[in-house]
Order: sequence, then C-alpha cells, then structure tokens
Amino acid sequence: MRIIRTILGYLLSFTVFALAIPAAIIALGGGVDALFRLPRWHGGPVSVIIAIALGAWGLTWMIWSWWHLLSRGRGHPTEAFGVEVTPVTQQLVTGGPYAYTRNPMVFGYVFVMLAIAALNGSAGMLVAIVLLSVIGWVNIVFFEEPRLGRRFGEAYLDYNRRVRRFLPLGRR
Repeated sequence: MRIIRTILGYLLSFTVFALAIPAAIIALGGGVDALFRLPRWHGGPVSVIIAIALGAWGLTWMIWSWWHLLSRGRGHPTEAFGVEVTPVTQQLVTGGPYAYTRNPMVFGYVFVMLAIAALNGSAGMLVAIVLLSVIGWVNIVFFEEPRLGRRFGEAYLDYNRRVRRFLPLGRR
C-alpha cells in the first residue's frame, strides 16, 4: 500500500507543480499583461539564456533537496496544507541545501517559474509568481512549520532559529 500511495503522491505532485501551477502562472500572467496593457519583451537569445540559467539554478536546488529528503530523511517531500500525500521524512534533514535555507525546494521552484516568465517575456507572470508564492508562504508558515515543530521538537526549533526560511543568505 505504501508504494501505491507514494506513486499516487508523486503523480499528484507532478500534476500540481509541473502542470497546474505553471499553467496558472501563464494564464494569470497573461491576464495581468492584458488588463494593464503591459508590453512583452522579446529578448531573443538573451531571454533564452537567462531562462536556461534561472531554470538550471532552480532545478539544481530542487533536485539537491529532494535527494537529501530521500537519502538522509528517508521520506518524501509531498505534503500540503497539513495533508500528507506521500510518506513524509522520518528524520529531520538539516544538511546539504537545508543548511542554507529551510525550504530549498521552494527556493528552486521559484527560479524555475522565473525561467518560464523570462521565456514568455511577461511582467504579468512576475506578478502571478509573487501571488502564488504568497500561497506557498501561508502553507509553510501556518501548516508545515508547526507540523515539523510538533514532529521533531527542540531539534526543529533550534534549526528554525539557525537557518533562514527561504533565502540562502547564510545563517542567522
């Protein structure tokens, strides 16, 4: 049953993060562009290079953090708004990318979304990314962090005091 739940969790996660959220950002961004008559920039090869750089940076953080959750935490990263979609990590992960930010996967994902905005030349998509990031912030602050605090106790609270929530700007 655990393997089926894991597979279904990853399918759901893929559907949401690889299809639904990017589609929402594209649609909402296009709507903002049209509503405010924002010009689109078409930087040609420069936009493509910027998009590749942003996407590669983001994917690096995402894959690095996913690998640490699987190998060090012995679990999966899929949980949203307090609902466990796949079996969660068994150990608190504080090394690798988690030594720089408590949310390296989110940090990387935002860069992937910025890559999509760069490819589309859309200022409206930047607005959409900010709006959807606020939803992610709400999930993390009001659901994920309290759950981790209950689950891992003082070890998480200490980690929380030492490492920044989103931006890997060094320790606090």
